Amino acid sequence: MNSVTYQIKYTALFFMLFLTGFGCRSFATEQYPDYIIYDGKKYELSVGWDHPSPLQVLYIRTNTHSPFQSYSTANYRGHIATWLISDGKLYLTEIDTRRHSGRTGTYWPDNGRCADTLASPGYFNITSLSGEQAETNGAVLADWFSGVLEIGEPASEGKKKPKMMEIRYVYVRNGEVVDDQLVQEKDFKRMQTISDKDTSDHKFMDKYYIVILNQFYISYYFQSCMGHDEVLYDGHTGRFASQDFRPQFMSLFDNDPVQFPFSWENFQRNGSPVCTWSISNDSLFINSITLWSGTGFYEHDNAPVGLDEIFRPERIKNGRVFAFWMNGERIIEYGENRKGEFGMEDFHLERQQHIVLDSGRIVQVKWTPSSFDADTQKISLEDCDPQHIYRCDHWGARDSHKELPEAANLPYWTEGDSALQAWFDSHPLTDPRAKEMMFRTALLFKVNCHGEAGEWAIASESNGIMFELANQVLDIAKQLPSNGWTPATDADGNAVDCWQVIQFNIKGGKVKCNVIKK
Repeated sequence: MNSVTYQIKYTALFFMLFLTGFGCRSFATEQYPDYIIYDGKKYELSVGWDHPSPLQVLYIRTNTHSPFQSYSTANYRGHIATWLISDGKLYLTEIDTRRHSGRTGTYWPDNGRCADTLASPGYFNITSLSGEQAETNGAVLADWFSGVLEIGEPASEGKKKPKMMEIRYVYVRNGEVVDDQLVQEKDFKRMQTISDKDTSDHKFMDKYYIVILNQFYISYYFQSCMGHDEVLYDGHTGRFASQDFRPQFMSLFDNDPVQFPFSWENFQRNGSPVCTWSISNDSLFINSITLWSGTGFYEHDNAPVGLDEIFRPERIKNGRVFAFWMNGERIIEYGENRKGEFGMEDFHLERQQHIVLDSGRIVQVKWTPSSFDADTQKISLEDCDPQHIYRCDHWGARDSHKELPEAANLPYWTEGDSALQAWFDSHPLTDPRAKEMMFRTALLFKVNCHGEAGEWAIASESNGIMFELANQVLDIAKQLPSNGWTPATDADGNAVDCWQVIQFNIKGGKVKCNVIKK
């Protein structure tokens, strides 16, 4: 496509994206920036809902959970990273998990709930995907990252962020810089009234292209949070729960958008893939693909993609493709859309279904119990008999429920202790500090007469890092399938509600559990 054709086709689109792309950020709390060293000077690196930090992209690419804990609505990612551009490559040099009080670099004191860590990537076990050795200063090549870096002047100490008069856009692919443009205010104004004469100015058009590329990049990540894939299962239509910047379909491309033929690099047709799926005979199929683009909360552009544009003809049968690449746990949400604030439709969640996939085939299905509270996303148990609740003989239950009688037989994990331990083995503590420590904690929870568990709480006292890690163990335990328990019984063998305790020993990051037996 020559520059004149490109200009005619995309000027109107650019102007729309320019307005909505920069305006949409006012709807959400502005995020503390990352920082980047460029030509020896420290700049701010924009991050946000539509511009994930390059460190967040690492966990998207590797399909792993970030070890960083959110500490503020102004820092959902839980960290502030510092980057370096050197010899045409992007490096991660430092990660700060201290709680910032603003852009000025001051911090709130550690109160025991948050980390107080400023360390090199090696401290957090972060390495390049290629296995390239860290630099002598501890910097790690960010070869997992492909995207546009939006770099602006840093705020002065004690002052508000200045209005950006110029922005440097750096396009990185697999950790290597492939384009670098400084776009000034006069350039932005010129782009809004671009003419045929402008298209012959190659330096200006290079700036124009990278601004367009940035808008498509922002649009991809914005819509990857907005779109939900519809799935038909057993005659009921639900939707796959979102996976935090991970469209379901992208697992076919190892969660690497650049491998996707309709990524932001495709100027003719691009967007985040939103799909429809169906499940039959315990197999998952993809039925359709639509590209969502734009940065509006209320609406989006969509363009269909034929299955034959992605898959070989022999894979398409009866208008669908067997999802052979899908593995791991997925959550299907069932509910209905209701009118919410500002006339927008909000999805009201009623039930959740957990499925486990092995190469596209369902190997396990579990429903959330009827006591699932869709508003709080928690299991709020209904006691079978509020007047007759029991407990185990453990100090964690005695201290808080000493007035209750002991059950004759306590709740236990139906599949056995080894299966319960195997579940915790597959859900380890990812906080790197846990690998350097050995500690114990105990969790208190209730199992009702139907074998449904909930109301989890920390029973043991702790402070500082121990308290923070205990809360991380609590978060993991809450992910246990809530209806996997066999209930307690009284002396007559009747199933009853009962408070139970699990003790945990953590060593080297590994979690060993022990369910109280008496």
